[in-house]
Order: sequence, then C-alpha cells, then structure tokens
Amino acid sequence: MALLARSGVGRDINRHYYARAEIDTALQRPVVQDLLDLIRLRNRHPAFGGTFGSGAGDGSSGGLSMRWTAGAERVALEADTAGVTFRLSWTTSEGERSVTSVRELAGVDAGVG
Repeated sequence: MALLARSGVGRDINRHYYARAEIDTALQRPVVQDLLDLIRLRNRHPAFGGTFGSGAGDGSSGGLSMRWTAGAERVALEADTAGVTFRLSWTTSEGERSVTSVRELAGVDAGVG
C-alpha cells in the first residue's frame, strides 16, 4: 500500500519488483533459457517480417497450423493440442531445420544467419 500511495498506480498493489539477484537466478532456469531461445528465433528470422497464415493443421481434432513466410524464408508450427505435441520448422542458410521440443533449441542460435 505504501508503494501505491507513492506512485498512485493501482497495479502497484499486485506488482512484484525484482531485485537484480532474483533476475539473475531466474535467468538460469531451463524454462527461461528455452523461452529466450524462442524469442531469439522470433526476433531474428526474416519470415516473421512477411505474411502470416493459420489453419486447422492436418484436420484432426486439436490440430493447429501457423505459418510465416517472406519470400523463400519460412517458419511453420504444426501443433496437436489434443496430443500436446508440436513440430516447429524454419529455413536456415543450410536448409530447413525442425524441432519437436523447445529444449532442442538450447545453446544454438536457431540457425538464423
């Protein structure tokens, strides 16, 4: 309540302000590292600067398809929400790459040049 009184911003009631040590610890968590790898792919791949399309995947119940394309560059996500599986594929300078687990992106630059 003291923060709310100082700031006048109602959201400050429920907002946690992280100390630098908390941030450094959180950044070491595997799930955070996995998310950072996905963010790097999203920020660097040229297909995300192109067009987007989506659909029902392979037509199965729970299927979802999302595609981003820019010229020859592409990123595609095929997900089965019922089976909780997915395949993420994208073009690289060496050809196409795909993963079925975010952990497979660990330690690589997602092959984006």
